[in-house]
Amino acid sequence: MKTAAKQFILISILCLICALPAWGQQQVPETAMKHFQSGTAIIEKAEKSSDFLAAMAEFEAAASAAPLWPDIHYNLAMLAAETDKPAKAIKEYQIYLALSPQSPERTKIESEIARMRELIVRKRKIGMPGIKFASMKDGIAVLEVYPGAKVTQTLVPLRKGQKIVAVNNTPVVGMSLDDFFKAIETSTQDAQQASTTARLFARGTKGKNTPGELVMLKVKTPGLDGTGMIPLKKDMFRSRIIEIEEDEFETEVLKENLPVVVTFWNSGCEPCRESIPVIETESDRYAGKVKFVNINVDENKTLAQKLGVKEVPTIMVYKRGAAESTNPGRIDRNKIAEIIQSAAVK
Repeated sequence: MKTAAKQFILISILCLICALPAWGQQQVPETAMKHFQSGTAIIEKAEKSSDFLAAMAEFEAAASAAPLWPDIHYNLAMLAAETDKPAKAIKEYQIYLALSPQSPERTKIESEIARMRELIVRKRKIGMPGIKFASMKDGIAVLEVYPGAKVTQTLVPLRKGQKIVAVNNTPVVGMSLDDFFKAIETSTQDAQQASTTARLFARGTKGKNTPGELVMLKVKTPGLDGTGMIPLKKDMFRSRIIEIEEDEFETEVLKENLPVVVTFWNSGCEPCRESIPVIETESDRYAGKVKFVNINVDENKTLAQKLGVKEVPTIMVYKRGAAESTNPGRIDRNKIAEIIQSAAVK
């Protein structure tokens, strides 16, 4: 069941072989197998971000139909790892190891779990809340960019659907997400490239010359030939807001000692273009007093449904593990500031 990926649609994602695997002493239920096959077929033809969500949904359905089938959890973990969902990857790897305690791949998987934990730390250090990637055969796919993000506020913005093929002078085609984030974090520019990047950035920001290290992303955009260049400041990735998955909600929100402002969003959220920059500003003002968390409802539907989130944005305030207020829909700037100010009050 666990084989190398056919056609390398996703780096390291595992695809189906024809043999029917054993599930304990029983065969895998037909329903589970059909969902797994559907998910695999979607991955092999994946071209857009919704394909990955659909594949994940099929794998989840397979796991629901056969929860004690180890290999479905292994494949879920692999898919999650290469579509920027490290917390889910950790959870699914741990389930696999619990179901297959004698697995010959235990050491490898434990190493992967450690790598996923490091990836979470590295990505949060860089920033990039609301920006989600997938490692594909022809580059790093941009799966999500939340409306209002700093990287969208330039003449040449980073957009959902693009594929990044290089960071500065470093090609990223074929890279794992972990190595891609390292490239953003550590790559530097020579003098000539730094001068070009600075000139393009100044042109894109109407001459604003604020200090800070620049990074040049080489991207392919759907519908356009060749590649384009996107100059960004590394500071544009940085944020006091963290993006979490539903598997992190208990740890990052319910068990947090600080008040937590949770914003539920998705990439089609037009009001978020107004609210996100306000929340970014307020997160600096209340640093150390309030924790700020983002959750993508499309990527975390189970949690959104559980909490009754029905529209985006929805801003919730949590204190001592309990929801104190829920604020759905478009909210003006002053009201957002009031919500966050009230969160800071003990």
